[in-house]
Amino acid sequence: MRLLQLQQERPPEGLQRGRYPAPPWSIAALGAAVLLGALLFLGFRARRALKRSEGRDESGSPKRS
Repeated sequence: MRLLQLQQERPPEGLQRGRYPAPPWSIAALGAAVLLGALLFLGFRARRALKRSEGRDESGSPKRS
């Protein structure tokens, strides 16, 4: 008796397999945009926190003139 072999068609390897296929450069651009946005956000938060702490003394109360 001869064994039957089923042929399966598989999608191509890489990023072109998902519901929304995208070229590799678009994934890299999206990652760079997210990274840049996160760095800008953290920079603004750190700057804001630094400005707030400049107006206080070591005990945490506002400085007197």
